[in-house]
Amino acid sequence: IVGMRVSLRWLSAPAVRLREPLKPAGISSSALPSPSFSRRVATSSALSPSSCLPVFQARSAFPALQRKPVQSRAEGHRLASSASAAEREPTSEEKANIKKEELKRKDVPLGMLKADGTSKRFYKQAGVQQVKQDCPRTGMLRTMWSLTLDGRGVRTPANKLLTVPTKEIAMAIAMEFDVQDLNILPYTMPLTTLATTSIDQISRSDVRQSTIQSLLRQFRNDLVTLRSNDPPDLVEREEKIWGRVCYWAEEHYKFKLVVSHEWLQAEQPEDIMNTVRDDLLARSDWRLTVIDQVAGSTGSLILSLALSQGFLSADEAIKAARLSEDYNIERWGMVKDSGMGGHDIDAADMRSRLAAAWLYNRLLPTEYR
Repeated sequence: IVGMRVSLRWLSAPAVRLREPLKPAGISSSALPSPSFSRRVATSSALSPSSCLPVFQARSAFPALQRKPVQSRAEGHRLASSASAAEREPTSEEKANIKKEELKRKDVPLGMLKADGTSKRFYKQAGVQQVKQDCPRTGMLRTMWSLTLDGRGVRTPANKLLTVPTKEIAMAIAMEFDVQDLNILPYTMPLTTLATTSIDQISRSDVRQSTIQSLLRQFRNDLVTLRSNDPPDLVEREEKIWGRVCYWAEEHYKFKLVVSHEWLQAEQPEDIMNTVRDDLLARSDWRLTVIDQVAGSTGSLILSLALSQGFLSADEAIKAARLSEDYNIERWGMVKDSGMGGHDIDAADMRSRLAAAWLYNRLLPTEYR
């Protein structure tokens, strides 16, 4: 008997003389228990570790006799199913998902960039590449252009691939990354900001609806419909610049705007509000992003719509938005940077935002209304 288990029940049994032990190949006779070993075990009252050594050596000589862990039926089915799944060839859809995950791990996340401009430049060259992407609204496959940094794709702060409709926009965004010096300054990349806002924010239905509602509230008391009573030269300037924009809006939308010379007294009627609402709902996410940025910078939805339709250039929109401020600067002088901001900083910020929005809007294809 080889590899017998030592237990209290076995120790209490009478001594049994072992027959001639089996001798496995490669095991010397000294490693096997002798016939007198069972008598010593049966008659001894204490079992020393040295006396058990031959038994355990004999057990290790026969792997088939060693105790195996008991598996439950559920564990056996799980192992069998996992083995069959490993042998099964993955489908084309599974292969595509695996490839997407691998590419996703290699992409560069823009969310790691710090807004204060302390992030170091980690790439050598920015480029563009053509990609195929599903449209989030129609589900149809479309051709887009994505930004690359040293050949790696770039992901937005919401972990979406940074893609734009045209090669020209992608190249303009790549140029913003190329001109960065030792540190990456996000506030010097307005086109990148527009693209990531379109992809991460305006593409969400709840954010899109909230943006449209905010624009309509602004339109109800639009800047260009609130006129001054005096001085006469300011009234004349407002009529010349703002009146031209209002006339375009009336011709374009086929309604008559309400203009007031009393502060916050010009509220547009509901039929005009509904017309503008329908126009905003029909806009693509890319165009709506431009409209929202220009309206937020100028305080006028009418100026924003005129720029998006190509009626106003960036310089004309800036001149119309800063009409009252420029008039006060001519009369009282400019307040320059004093550590808390000034007229020059406000003008530079508006010029940067509107110039980027105008270029972004011009580079969008016509199908992205």
